[in-house]
Amino acid sequence: MQTGLSATLLAALGLFFMLLYAMGIALTARNSYASMSLRREIEDVKAQNALLRYQINLTESNQRVRQAAQQMQLRPSQVQEVDYVVIPGSAEDPGMQLATAGPTRASAGLAATLAELATEVVGSARGRAEASTEQGHRL
Repeated sequence: MQTGLSATLLAALGLFFMLLYAMGIALTARNSYASMSLRREIEDVKAQNALLRYQINLTESNQRVRQAAQQMQLRPSQVQEVDYVVIPGSAEDPGMQLATAGPTRASAGLAATLAELATEVVGSARGRAEASTEQGHRL
């Protein structure tokens, strides 16, 4: 009888330790998963913060440009205030044909051509622009 009781006790003790071991593994797995989940969430929040910082910087930059323009007493041009200048010899340019045909959606080539032209014109016409802002506060 004594041997049967000790064998039962030994088997119960073995099952108890196996149960403790299994519970430890389950807790470790759960904690590991929670840790990985939190790391992913932290990375997502950092990415969102970076995007928000970029948007804030962009907004502040736009506000600085507007403030500088207001200090120079500049304002957006109205459609009736815009005069178009045709440069001799450039009528063959497809971008120019689009510009003279009326309002249409500009192609990428036209946008690049106009950007280059604007850069050249703004550099050479700075004095005239300042004079026109003094007269009528417009470019």
